[in-house]
Amino acid sequence: MSLSFLTQTDHDGTLRYLFADQDVIIRVLAQRRNGTRKCPVELFHQADMVLATDCDLRQLHAVEALYKHANTLRAGPPWHEMLTAVAAELPDYAPKPWGAVSKPMAAFAIARKEYLWYPWLPKGEPVSLEGDPNAGKTALLIKLIAHLTSGARFPTLFLDHPEEDRAPQTVLLFTYEDDPATTLHPRLLINGGDPTRVEVVEGKRDPETGAVCPLTLQDLTLIDALLTQHHPALMCFDPMQSFLGPAVDMNKAHEIRPVLDAIRNLCKTHDCTPLYVRHNGKTQRTKGIHSALGSIDITGNMRSSLVLYTDPDEPAHRILAHGKKNGRPAPSMNVQFVGMDLDVDTDTGTLTVEEVRVDWDGLSDLTADDLNAREAGQCGGGDEDASAIEQAREFLREILSEVPMLVKEINFAAKQAGLTPRTVRRAKDREGVKAKRLQVDGGPSNTWPWAWYYPTHARAPS
Repeated sequence: MSLSFLTQTDHDGTLRYLFADQDVIIRVLAQRRNGTRKCPVELFHQADMVLATDCDLRQLHAVEALYKHANTLRAGPPWHEMLTAVAAELPDYAPKPWGAVSKPMAAFAIARKEYLWYPWLPKGEPVSLEGDPNAGKTALLIKLIAHLTSGARFPTLFLDHPEEDRAPQTVLLFTYEDDPATTLHPRLLINGGDPTRVEVVEGKRDPETGAVCPLTLQDLTLIDALLTQHHPALMCFDPMQSFLGPAVDMNKAHEIRPVLDAIRNLCKTHDCTPLYVRHNGKTQRTKGIHSALGSIDITGNMRSSLVLYTDPDEPAHRILAHGKKNGRPAPSMNVQFVGMDLDVDTDTGTLTVEEVRVDWDGLSDLTADDLNAREAGQCGGGDEDASAIEQAREFLREILSEVPMLVKEINFAAKQAGLTPRTVRRAKDREGVKAKRLQVDGGPSNTWPWAWYYPTHARAPS
């Protein structure tokens, strides 16, 4: 049998074979499939398609079955001999079974972990931003984007790890909740960001109709192309559930985890941090780490979780806490939302828009668990609860001054007075009492003890 190899195209692995004495072409698409050797096989005679099917030509029974089927459609060519000859010529890279890969731990060179913002935003690792609806998660997200795109330094959370100005970086933003023109663009400008460095991903284009369809976390090839093209430092999904894709239930770990793992591995190769905005559920949880919607396995995938809490006593006041840590736990940060007007020059004149500016307002000694417990306590209310807080406020006026007092001493005194630490913390916020760490020689800043004090302008009358 006279068999000659015609072409091999690298982009799809197509192999074409021609029989010189017959006007016949057999084409095999050598796909790399997990655990299978079946490949699409197409038979042509005089430029007409005869048969297209999946089979393993290296198996005799597959050749026999294909021969019988093809011969009923176009008798004449010696299909059996031709197919047998092609099977013998199939290359070594045709599909093969998968094999396990391992190497000793010592082969992994130790490297220092890098951060966009230490230790809240680890570089190249997944992060979540969580909170109740209307808490201001998107406003805070835009503030983070403003820092990255402008290069302005983030607030320093640890004195032994001071933040510095950086080179401006690009951000990919997937969002369906807020309009880029009326909300996100002016909000970014008010917070000092660079809109030319933010790529808003609108979807994927259908090559047949030209229509733009939603792009999801399952479109790995397209996301890989975006990462390759733009080299972003951060890729944001706001909110997460809008981009999971078909047949993925965020409440089922075996469905959501493979999707997140694939994005995590992809982002690691591009040195990009994926950030997912997550809403809290309606049910109040005893542990803050369980509050966000979806499987707890989502939280397990995250290397850092930032949780935004609303201060019930000051509606414009937020506290950003470190909900989950995969390393050094960070102190919480007070956040202020301020309404601002922005004048924008347009083709028709000056347009004034109102949006939110986010201001960092110093560190807080409240942890995510403290804040979650406080929110749970707000659900109770009642005269008895209000009376306890007033007693705690009076207690703070008696023992605190402008000179900082250690928290452990305050808690001891509160216990003697019959007050719980949670009640005293709630009273602290209403009194305007501030917290800071007291420097101790010879120890890192994260081990310095917390102390409370009255700022001069907030000192309540005795």
